[in-house]
Amino acid sequence: MDIAIRPMPAKVFITGGAVFTMVLWAICFPLISLSLPYAPIMLTAFLRAAIAGFFLIVIAWMLGRPFPKSTKVYLYILGIGLTATSIGFWGMFYAGSLITPGLATVLTNTQPLIAGLLGWHILNERIGKRALLGTLLGFSGIVVISAESLFATDVQSLSGIAYVVIAAAGLAISNLLLKKSANRIDVLYAMGFQLLLGAIPLSLLAFFNTSLPPLSWNWDYVWILLALALPGTALPFILWFWLMDTAPLYKLNVYSFLTPVFGLYLGYTYFAESLSSIQWLGIFLVIAAIPLVNSSTRAVV
Repeated sequence: MDIAIRPMPAKVFITGGAVFTMVLWAICFPLISLSLPYAPIMLTAFLRAAIAGFFLIVIAWMLGRPFPKSTKVYLYILGIGLTATSIGFWGMFYAGSLITPGLATVLTNTQPLIAGLLGWHILNERIGKRALLGTLLGFSGIVVISAESLFATDVQSLSGIAYVVIAAAGLAISNLLLKKSANRIDVLYAMGFQLLLGAIPLSLLAFFNTSLPPLSWNWDYVWILLALALPGTALPFILWFWLMDTAPLYKLNVYSFLTPVFGLYLGYTYFAESLSSIQWLGIFLVIAAIPLVNSSTRAVV
């Protein structure tokens, strides 16, 4: 007797791809910490983006993928590179170091809220009350997770706060551009060129705003850099670009709240970091937010 095997629903692939993407991005945070003894932080950011971009372009060329030709396509790629790579990496590597980690985490995770507003007005993605509630619940979980270190210092750097908010806005804009261009550009060339173009401002920051001591080019740093560039950058950017063509922006962005959750888990599991009861509560709120958003339907305008 033949047993009919039902195809796995697309929602399962979307959820799995989004969660896996956040895991890969979360791995970058301990890798960045491990790279600090070997090179200035902005130099590592530049090398990470450049290596990842070059790798993707070579793979696209070897596979014979269609080369982008129109001016409009390159404008999209340039916009994504400047917002996702230049501003996004700048915020991850540098701006967050000017304020407490808790405040940096909260401000960075305003990105889904900003992207939701942009998607509402530009992409005409009218989210329902349940999706809005889920997004706010996820953000509240981030606030709870970061509460203990939110005001760890008496004096907060206003410039650091401004930098992180700008970085969050840049990431939100890049997600909007990714959504609008997802079905127009070959994913490998799009992500490869945007990483290379986005690496140019990072190189300027690395070479003109920091003193560059001699690099410690040993194998430990090489492996850390390759891990940051390939599984930490190239692969998640490809996955995220693909996901943008399969689901509404507001449903994908809620998964962004998982990045600090996975970061906490990695610290707890591999770096002997302890988690407080309040952080566990925040993790629960973030996890509860995802099915709430995914169960919503598009609101009628």
